[in-house]
Amino acid sequence: MSLYETLPIQARFSYDHTQPLEVRVEFFNDVGGAVTWVLSRDLLVTGLHRPSGDGDVRIWPPCQHHGGDGFWMFLQGRTDVALLEGRIAPLRAWIDETLRSVPFGTEGLSTDWDEAFAHVLAQGDR
Repeated sequence: MSLYETLPIQARFSYDHTQPLEVRVEFFNDVGGAVTWVLSRDLLVTGLHRPSGDGDVRIWPPCQHHGGDGFWMFLQGRTDVALLEGRIAPLRAWIDETLRSVPFGTEGLSTDWDEAFAHVLAQGDR
């Protein structure tokens, strides 16, 4: 693949209310392989309205002066980078569903803190 090659890619966004701060995005290639990225839900929500993110994940909405219905996502791995464009309306509708499931500010209420602390303490025994 060349540096500036453009190709279509399928992506599946998933959300688990037991992990309320994160969103998983699975990207599929044309030969059946997939790569999963775990992103901050807040990063996605902010990126629908203004540029969001630092470092290896950045998201920004369409330019207000030029219109368009696409959002942009920049991903930087250890050896590769990708600049992805997607339609903003389906992403916005999907994000709204996650916010109905777990509204902003209530993320900590759905966390089983006893289980989380037990997991952290068990890691210390290794």
